[in-house]
Amino acid sequence: MNNSNHSLRVHFIGIGGVSMSSLAEYLNRVGFIVSGSDITTSEYTDALVKDGVEVMIGHSAENVDGAQVVVYNSAIGEDNEELNAAKANKSYILSRAELLKMISENFKTRIGVSGCHGKTTVTCMIAHILKCANEQFCAHIGGNDNEFGNGYFGGSEYFVTEVCEYKKNIDKFDAEVAVCLIAAPDHLECYDGEKDLFNSYKNFLKKAKIAIFRSEDKNLADYDYDNKITFSADTSGDYYPTNISEKAGKYRFTLNKRGERICDIKLNVYGEHNVVNAVAACACAMELGIDAACVKGGIEKFTGTKRRFEKIGKINGCAVFADYAHHPDEINAALSTAEKICKGRLFVVFQPHTYSRTLLLKEKFLDSLGKIDNLIIYKTFPAREEYIKGGSAYDLYVALNKKGVYMADPDALQYYLKKNLKRDDMLLVLGAGDIYKLIKARL
Repeated sequence: MNNSNHSLRVHFIGIGGVSMSSLAEYLNRVGFIVSGSDITTSEYTDALVKDGVEVMIGHSAENVDGAQVVVYNSAIGEDNEELNAAKANKSYILSRAELLKMISENFKTRIGVSGCHGKTTVTCMIAHILKCANEQFCAHIGGNDNEFGNGYFGGSEYFVTEVCEYKKNIDKFDAEVAVCLIAAPDHLECYDGEKDLFNSYKNFLKKAKIAIFRSEDKNLADYDYDNKITFSADTSGDYYPTNISEKAGKYRFTLNKRGERICDIKLNVYGEHNVVNAVAACACAMELGIDAACVKGGIEKFTGTKRRFEKIGKINGCAVFADYAHHPDEINAALSTAEKICKGRLFVVFQPHTYSRTLLLKEKFLDSLGKIDNLIIYKTFPAREEYIKGGSAYDLYVALNKKGVYMADPDALQYYLKKNLKRDDMLLVLGAGDIYKLIKARL
């Protein structure tokens, strides 16, 4: 979308989402007339209203009157009244992924961060490196960085964004620098099996001038094009860490490039998994020509994002941490971090996200959750889905032989936690749904 078309009114159906609101904010800042609707208010809609964007709560055909362009996200169904009105009005209709691609084309260099785990963290790390290097860039973030929020708007040289594989959105984005953190199975309901998913990752990498991916990734092992650059947790990649040490859940390491020591880095976020995330971000930045001092400085200025091992409060003196983890591999990483810093008993509240993911990855969920001594499974956050037999949180609880506790009422959950948690215990709240908001509101 060309920034010169400022007389256009662009209406967002589902403007309150983390990605949609960031795109709306970008168009608002460059001078488009922006409006949007959503079913409820949020911190994102509140911020947009402050910046002069008209936000309607509730969907209505009248909301799109006068809009030349209408944007919808993946959660909007074909029966949505605003979407149908836009078709009847002959508005130009774009999906969120299509708009993301169009906006990115206003920038000289597009950086796309894909992969099953760590996209938000690595996108933020790259953004902090670019800021430290005084580069002109914008960042489109699928979460809330502690400094940048869900977007940074500072020039047109670089555009860095997360690229999601849901509904094959990854196929719609072209990047000069394509990063894949790990090509693990997820969103399989949108693909014709795992091979189809992995081919989407490979095609994303093939289109780029620079393709950066993890050398240990077995699903990309046959990728052997001239544009490849690898990173790793061991010494097999072009970029890799050595001298890894840990103190109170936070890590230091030495960054290396093909046998050459680059610099020492101290992370200001929890978790060993963030070592390899940082190496991926460093690889991206250094391939762009950014010097080691800015790479180190940017990584060390990153203090995390909301819902990525975020400390959100206390209950009975027990520290409460929240993490977006909704995939078994992410759960394992969060548990590993928690176990390193927990002094007493570790309690875990897990809310499954979508019935399809629970069903398709059930065996992996059973392995991850089966390790937890004090487990509370909270009712599924269905997002865009209707119930699928065998895929609910209760179905998962039954498959775990009813280990722990199943709950479906937030007040009952609050009572249980206040009754059982003690000082020196830790509560880890996991999931990508509304469990974060429910717990935080009751602290």
